[in-house]
Amino acid sequence: MVLPPPCRGLDMSAGYGWAQSTAIGAGGYLFVSGVVAIDPANGERLNGTLTSEAHRAFQNLRLVLESAGSSLERLVQVRAMIYDRIEYDALNRVYRQYVPDGPPARTVWSVRIIDAFKVQLDAVAVV
Repeated sequence: MVLPPPCRGLDMSAGYGWAQSTAIGAGGYLFVSGVVAIDPANGERLNGTLTSEAHRAFQNLRLVLESAGSSLERLVQVRAMIYDRIEYDALNRVYRQYVPDGPPARTVWSVRIIDAFKVQLDAVAVV
């Protein structure tokens, strides 16, 4: 089931024309796609350092999860894309603030991210 974005600014399909749903619920799980550093109220890009973008991306992920009846504590998988592998430690410092205990399965890739973002997250959580 396609779940609506919790805030207008997090609707990447409407705001940016990205071919994706914000989240899909299926079989007791929530699949969240393409979370980046944007203002959840208006969709404005918040390009900055990897650290600042990662904080905003995790805050946006939290909004999506909680609006669908889940939470960061119920994550089972996170896939993080970062623009440069040299930023791996910076990502980990932010990651531990949002997922401090019993971290979920995780993969980190170094990739070129659309619209010059420095980090993008997708995740799976139990609802």
